[in-house]
Amino acid sequence: MEEIIDTGPTPAIHGVVRWRIIDLGQWLWDEFNISISKQALGHELRTMGYRKLSARPRHHAQDLANIAIF
Repeated sequence: MEEIIDTGPTPAIHGVVRWRIIDLGQWLWDEFNISISKQALGHELRTMGYRKLSARPRHHAQDLANIAIF
């Protein structure tokens, strides 16, 4: 499973451009007929050393010029 996570999905084959927990769960079902909850899969991924990455939110009125000056 580590190899499939590290190489990332192939959009033409897997139908996604990045792995989400729900997509990995579907892949496990398609490949091995293993059903696992999102919470359990997330726990297993954390124990394997993977962390959830999310974009940092930006304020809607943020002024990029002031950020550069700061």
